[in-house]
Amino acid sequence: MKQAIRDLIASGEIEAALAKLHAAAEAVAAPPEVADEITLLQKRFAQNRRQARLDTHDPKAIAREDNSIAAAALELLPRLPAAPPPPPRRRPRGIREQTLKQHILLLTIGVKAAVVLWLFTHWESRGFSTDQFTGTLTLLLPVLAAYAGLMFQDFLDHRHHHPESPDAPAGPLVRRNVQWAIYTVILIYGLALVLAIGAKARGAMSYAQLAGTLALIESGLGVYLARIVRAFFPSGERG
Repeated sequence: MKQAIRDLIASGEIEAALAKLHAAAEAVAAPPEVADEITLLQKRFAQNRRQARLDTHDPKAIAREDNSIAAAALELLPRLPAAPPPPPRRRPRGIREQTLKQHILLLTIGVKAAVVLWLFTHWESRGFSTDQFTGTLTLLLPVLAAYAGLMFQDFLDHRHHHPESPDAPAGPLVRRNVQWAIYTVILIYGLALVLAIGAKARGAMSYAQLAGTLALIESGLGVYLARIVRAFFPSGERG
């Protein structure tokens, strides 16, 4: 392409050379300043041709302007990129696994803490007796302690770098749909516990029914939470 433009300029076909130069600049995505200079040269050439047709200027001045435009075009050739820039690399969508693990830790503890606070509120308002309050805690806290222990140990194992820091190793990405499915399971699990405790406090179920309901929640939704924990915190299984 560049040699073809030089040949056109050498043969005096400046207009064709400028048109090919303009096309080449677009094809290789030349810098804006180079494209602007080419456009300016085309305008200068068009103006010079107009003056030549009107015969209002000295033919020698017309020839000098043509030579000046041709020389400027030749000087622009080396500034054209050899090839168009590669398309921007699309960043894969997702969340780093280590970051998601921290979210699981914080969300699980936060949900369980909210459930315990909800239970405490109903105990204070006489919705639960002291024995029932203590008994319900013994159903809720061991599972939380087991999960939190595994997750917090993993958190400590990765204490030497922040997952988003420049010097941190690039961990695998977890798909967005998996991320939001995990958040949904944890939140629904917590909501089910809250509803069951609220139903007992309103008198809609007995304490024995609450204990059975909590067992069903732990063996139902709790199974999914357990799978999440085992998938992202497998170190606990090596124990």
